Amino acid sequence: MIMITSVQNAKIKLVRELLGAKKHREKARSIVIEGVRLAEESLAANLPVHFCLYSERISDRGRGVVDQIQALSFEAEEISEGLLDRISDTKTSQGILLVTPIPEIGLKTKIDSVVVLDKIRDPGNMGTILRTAAAMDLGAVLLTPGTADPFSPKVMRAAMGAHFRIPIRTMTVEDIHSFCKQRNGLELSILLTDTACSQASWETDLAKPVCILVGSEADGVSPEMREIVDECISIPMSSKMESFNAAVSASILMYEMTRQRKTK
Repeated sequence: MIMITSVQNAKIKLVRELLGAKKHREKARSIVIEGVRLAEESLAANLPVHFCLYSERISDRGRGVVDQIQALSFEAEEISEGLLDRISDTKTSQGILLVTPIPEIGLKTKIDSVVVLDKIRDPGNMGTILRTAAAMDLGAVLLTPGTADPFSPKVMRAAMGAHFRIPIRTMTVEDIHSFCKQRNGLELSILLTDTACSQASWETDLAKPVCILVGSEADGVSPEMREIVDECISIPMSSKMESFNAAVSASILMYEMTRQRKTK
């Protein structure tokens, strides 16, 4: 098989488009998965592979991933090391990337916990929240319009495989309210976290079905989202600090929810 060396190659052009803009990912319903760990996670989740590109830099562990892909009859082609570095979204490529369909995990009939990301734009924060939500076994992550693309390369790397374990959906505020109160098999209490609220998170019943709202780093939860809130709670902290960042706040609440459910 001839090694791919040209940026004009159709596969290379597609990879660059998918790494570059949300509109291309949405049109193709495809994403780029970079690195050995995420490639392993995607295969473990039985995600189909449109094609795999790898270079001579690939590790023995990565070579095992390529062998697995070929054993599943998916396409794998070698690419020059310089070209892979050129198109990679990472500073130094691990020598492997996959193009796959966007993971679409079905929603369960009855979900007792969701986290809503309201216009979160920082990919690192979003990825961390997704990773924590998957680790704490939440039922879904819901995104409002204007939130960062959860399938961007930076979010994918920060989430460390969470995309293959938890449903992610974009919904309007109206649809989120309808989901929490009517469409889901369980009615969820919608919780807003705000330093101005007097009720502490550990004094709140988080063992019941809940929807945790997380606002943007700059503006917090939008006025539209505040209108559908059932309860307002706080995470007490030292008066020397104004607030936690979005990922830390969300992670504390998801952990507290899990702790309460384990001890109830």
